[in-house]
Amino acid sequence: MNSGFFVAGVSGQMAQQKMDDISHNLANVNTVGYLGSRSSFETVFTNKNPATGNPDTVPAAFQSMGGQFVDTRAGIIEQTGNDFDFAILGKGWFRIQTAPGQEAYTRAGNFTQDAQGNLLTQGGKPVLDTAGAPIRLPAGRLEATEQGELLVNGQLVTQLGMVSFSDPSAIERIGNVLVKTPQSNTEPATDITLRQGALEGSNVNSVLAMTEMIATLRSYEATVKMIEEYNQQSSQLTQQVGQVQGN
Repeated sequence: MNSGFFVAGVSGQMAQQKMDDISHNLANVNTVGYLGSRSSFETVFTNKNPATGNPDTVPAAFQSMGGQFVDTRAGIIEQTGNDFDFAILGKGWFRIQTAPGQEAYTRAGNFTQDAQGNLLTQGGKPVLDTAGAPIRLPAGRLEATEQGELLVNGQLVTQLGMVSFSDPSAIERIGNVLVKTPQSNTEPATDITLRQGALEGSNVNSVLAMTEMIATLRSYEATVKMIEEYNQQSSQLTQQVGQVQGN
């Protein structure tokens, strides 16, 4: 009985976590550069041997919460015509400064420029060059090459800092469009193409997400019913055990 409560409870937590992911993804379906959140689950085998003492026989198994991860599949590229919009074709990420000496990474290339010429994200964080320095551009017409070189009025000024990850599973979300990872997991991005005047949209498919939400909700409702049945059985056992049945 207790194991039934435990498994049903874990199943309910898993459904709740999945619902949270889906809700967050749907809320950002129109966010530039947003990559969906996903949850993983693990199968746990009990380590108790049956009465025979045979260690090769496993009496039971159940699922348990694993962890959350970022779905790194690329979103759809859309043309904007804005000189300060950039999209990366390939497995690259823009380098962003979150604090002096600290970096984060993003696929959202909808940058802006302040009055001093600093290239910034929509959240006001400095965009970094290949040397890890904040980019400041002089006034003039901005152009970008496919390698990320930035030219103003035809003159080379700097190059956008872009990296790829050795292990994409080792990244952690720190905002809607920002992720972090150990420096040892980054390397200069190669085999990528920068496209100016374009942006990468969210990689969330709203239709599939809604379908997944309905299936998850049904699973959660089934789990609630299971717990209610266990509660009823537990109540009956509490009332009946120890009672002397008359003739």
